[in-house]
Amino acid sequence: MNKITLLLAYSLLIVSCEKDKISGDLIEDPKLYSSLYTDSVDTLTIGSDKYIIEAELYRDFFPGGPIPRKSPLIASVYLVKCDSISIPDHIQIKKMYVISNQTIWVSDPQDNRKLKFPDFKLYGLSNNGPIWDTDITVDVILKIADNSIPMDYFLITKHQIIERIE
Repeated sequence: MNKITLLLAYSLLIVSCEKDKISGDLIEDPKLYSSLYTDSVDTLTIGSDKYIIEAELYRDFFPGGPIPRKSPLIASVYLVKCDSISIPDHIQIKKMYVISNQTIWVSDPQDNRKLKFPDFKLYGLSNNGPIWDTDITVDVILKIADNSIPMDYFLITKHQIIERIE
């Protein structure tokens, strides 16, 4: 009985130490790369409303817990309505593309509605990204949906630094 308990505990430890998978896809696709840059604007106009991106990218190296971790990329983005008036409910963030050189991390950012943000900012968060170096610049592109039409748009912010949090 004691050996079985020890074996079970050891098995759980091994499984819990397995490498986490990247959330989303990490791809190199020249056609997608080209179309993302061709179709993206740095200020998006939908009707008379203008939108921009605020982005924070970082890897968390803050020590915590007995098991060392890889500290994958975390991308926190805001779709910001420039006039500071509420973003309509039919506007949504559908996808996020973070581009380093020719490599594209494609993810579905999650909106954490439990946290309170101003009504003129739409929040998206993607975790478990690639293990890219810190202090490099990347470009962030959001695929924005206007579900009232329906139509998709691409909004870009360039030269975002991946920070190192310690």
